Amino acid sequence: MAVGLREKVVAVVAHPDDAELLCYGTLRRATQAGATVTVVVVTHGANGVSLADAADGRCLGTDERAEEVRAAWHSTGVHLTFLGMPDGALAADRRLISAVEAELTRLGCTLLITHSLNADTDHQDHRALAAAAANAATRVATCHTVLHGEPHAPRSAFAPTVLVDITEHLDDKVTALAAHRSQAGRWYLGKDYTHHRAAQAGWRLRPAAAAAGRAYESFEPSVLTLFPQEDRT
Repeated sequence: MAVGLREKVVAVVAHPDDAELLCYGTLRRATQAGATVTVVVVTHGANGVSLADAADGRCLGTDERAEEVRAAWHSTGVHLTFLGMPDGALAADRRLISAVEAELTRLGCTLLITHSLNADTDHQDHRALAAAAANAATRVATCHTVLHGEPHAPRSAFAPTVLVDITEHLDDKVTALAAHRSQAGRWYLGKDYTHHRAAQAGWRLRPAAAAAGRAYESFEPSVLTLFPQEDRT
């Protein structure tokens, strides 16, 4: 696998903070390598209100969380697309699969990043989108690699074999996650968890590098093409 000038990297995620959680550093690395990078956010995320906040009358507008995404990726060179579907009830049906396939085709996706296929306790939208995106990618001829990012769901069967070194972008990732002010207080968006997860990925697969202080994002591949040539002729 090589990410460079001709690559079109697309992260297809369910909710407005998911790309930052799964692959912020990876996408920053891709832009630095000269790839065209796009985040496709499938839902508007307006239902992302905790039970406690909802009981206090807190509600979100359908555009509020998109503004947080724009703040998180400001000045990074990453493009953003919002499909605006309601969150909480995604299903890997014809509508969702077709919508994802259309975006991958429009963007000429060569490398797709999405949610894990192996996280039974993960958010229902994540599970549905992972299945839909993997399905759609099979019909996109340019898409040579599909990576599934680490869920924050506990007790998942996620078993990564791909690492991306994000050490130089770890502080920026913490800042990007903090841009999601409507989600303030959620443990998985905090600095401690972000640092823990970035270190844990290394300790699992590259302990010597982790001991030297390197930080990573980890992925499971469902398709991994080394040195792809078919889209470069």
